[in-house]
Amino acid sequence: MSAWEELQRDGVFGTEATVELYRCVRAVARAGNFPPPTGYQQWTLDAIEETAHEVFADAKGPQRLVELAVKAHDGTSFRRLLEQVVRNFLRDRARATTKGRLIRRLREVLDGDPRFRSVPDGQPGAGRNIELADGTTPGVWNGRMTDLVTAAYKVTDVTIVRWRPDARRESPVADADSLANVCEAALRAAGASLALADLADVVAARFAVGPTPVVTPVDDIDPWLPGVDTIEVVQAEAEIRAGAERLLAQLTKREQLVLAYLDQPVRQIADRTGLGKSVAAQVAARVKEIAGQILGAEPRREDMLSLAQSLATPRPYDEH
Repeated sequence: MSAWEELQRDGVFGTEATVELYRCVRAVARAGNFPPPTGYQQWTLDAIEETAHEVFADAKGPQRLVELAVKAHDGTSFRRLLEQVVRNFLRDRARATTKGRLIRRLREVLDGDPRFRSVPDGQPGAGRNIELADGTTPGVWNGRMTDLVTAAYKVTDVTIVRWRPDARRESPVADADSLANVCEAALRAAGASLALADLADVVAARFAVGPTPVVTPVDDIDPWLPGVDTIEVVQAEAEIRAGAERLLAQLTKREQLVLAYLDQPVRQIADRTGLGKSVAAQVAARVKEIAGQILGAEPRREDMLSLAQSLATPRPYDEH
């Protein structure tokens, strides 16, 4: 009995569906280069099991299960939808974890810089927003994130701190002066105070902050792949990578950037790429058309597209 048939019959994740979920977590974590959960240095069996159960254990879990049951119509569509559920979960978790570190870093930097101050009591944004100390940013910002990101990119004299796989702690992204200069540019573009969370989004876009490289030890995962020859696995992975690289080779730099966020709403694509909303929609439509032409007949097209998205996602270069 397949995982899909088991879910149809029982309405819950039994043994087959749970094993399929483990496989999906392993595959998506590898293809998407997502960091393992807190407390793990690698994607071990325990890390995959913990993540798999968290996918349906949080507040959105029941909704995810209903969507799978409603949208899937066979084993193939069930696998594809399950991978998308896992991908969205890992993206949300990585984004939240990274953003939390970034907010703490910005608070540390801005608290020690006389150009910035917290909005004082009795004014809009008091206690949660940051403003410029010279009084030129009154009120609370309510504009387009793309305008702030554009201003941040105009700050070119920055020092990026490179991430190293053997680092004992997470990279601080950039030095304090660079972070402060980018935040000042964003505040001046806003003309009003900004929440630390908004400043963190601007800095993340400016310095391409994303999930850091991870290592998935194959020996820890293979017990979930009974009867699959190692050579076949290697061949399948090579086929997926070849398809992903073939797609990327047909895209311009701007199209590759849009590809990275292709499964998100147009507004979010525009915010993350700095493109106008209408341009983002046009480029996204063109990328989907090209992907359909390049990967349409491929049996592993979903895996190829997923890997291509991961490869196209901006992130700091490794230090060598």
